[in-house]
Amino acid sequence: MDQWPAERVVDLYGLDLSTTPEAAEHYNEALGRILRLESDAHAPLLAAVASDPSFAMGHATLAVLGHEFGTDSDTQAHFDRAVAVLDGTSERERLFIEAYSHRLSGDFDFLLSYLRAHPRDVLGISIAMPTIAFSGAYDVPEDAWLALEEMAPHFDDDWWFSGLMAFARQDQGRMDEARELAEHSLGLEPRGGNAAHAAAHVYFETGQHDEGLAWIDHWISDAGQDSTHRCHFSWHAALYELALDKTDAVVARYQRELAPPTVVGIRALVDASSLLWRFMVEQVDHDGCDPQAVIAAAGPTAFSPTTPFAVMHAAVAQATVGDERALAALATRCAASADPVMAGTMVTLIEGLQCYLAGDMSAAADAMVSIRSALTPIGGSYAQREVVLDTAISALIAARRGTEAAALLEQRLARRARPRDLILLDRASAAR
Repeated sequence: MDQWPAERVVDLYGLDLSTTPEAAEHYNEALGRILRLESDAHAPLLAAVASDPSFAMGHATLAVLGHEFGTDSDTQAHFDRAVAVLDGTSERERLFIEAYSHRLSGDFDFLLSYLRAHPRDVLGISIAMPTIAFSGAYDVPEDAWLALEEMAPHFDDDWWFSGLMAFARQDQGRMDEARELAEHSLGLEPRGGNAAHAAAHVYFETGQHDEGLAWIDHWISDAGQDSTHRCHFSWHAALYELALDKTDAVVARYQRELAPPTVVGIRALVDASSLLWRFMVEQVDHDGCDPQAVIAAAGPTAFSPTTPFAVMHAAVAQATVGDERALAALATRCAASADPVMAGTMVTLIEGLQCYLAGDMSAAADAMVSIRSALTPIGGSYAQREVVLDTAISALIAARRGTEAAALLEQRLARRARPRDLILLDRASAAR
């Protein structure tokens, strides 16, 4: 554009935008949807760059959505366009775009340095934090939460920041604080996905499965009906039902809300396959659930994982269909990695799954138990990583090592109630 408007144009958090008021309005609509974890944020962004083709942040944010979420946006084309129209933009916008260029190459250090200088860039913070929406920029989640603490003075009673902090608190095991922050955030913005996700974890980790199920079903059908990660909230609802031993209900939910084609891509692995594997190891009758359909819906790129979290879910998905050849290939790839978590913990996880499929339940149990204390660095939540414990308990019972299985179940029951664990405890007692 030939001339910027005389009035100051800013985003939702007061950061300058080098564009027209009309394009900024579209951009802020998209930013609000990203912060609430709602769907179709790319549509107003496309309107923004159509209104002002030289809007660098508009193009850069379309590149972010394409890269992080796999939207219809052409990641590289929009990023190239953002770089091409940098003249006349602010230093802050140029630095964000430079930071994201590093992120595209796998380097997060520049982004983290950028955020220290621009702590109210909520898009940048969202990218850096490991949440339901973004994979995060920190190798250890606790480092992310410490950085979030440092940003707190820049946000005064803000619904989005409170929701993000609620998620951090539950990950730290500070459930009372997490609940208070989530309720406060949802009171200000009922559609806030981060706060709702934190609340879902709090209900689960405090053993309030009945209350959690009622709450999440209401949220999904009301404030969360436009959530871009609706299937993951359905996965949380399924965990409540499984914990309550409502096996018919949880299988029906899978078929209704988590089976392909409703769920595709990486969420097919993270949510659908992981639930099917839990059905298998907990001996839940799930006739009519097709794990091979989930493999197809995930797509081939999901099985070229580059992080331990993705490896875990790819391996579990391959185990649901008994694909021993794919598991062996994945183990070989992980063993060649320079990352000790990939070459150590993930290889052991895969070997444990291979033993489970081969019927060597004692070896499978030993493998799963050996990595239980080493899982935090792979990322994700405790509820997601707990699939390893579920597999260990199942393998111990099948190996007739019931005393060890009972010990693991009793440890879990001491931490939080889970009615179905009482049924598993009976199975463990019978296997002694």
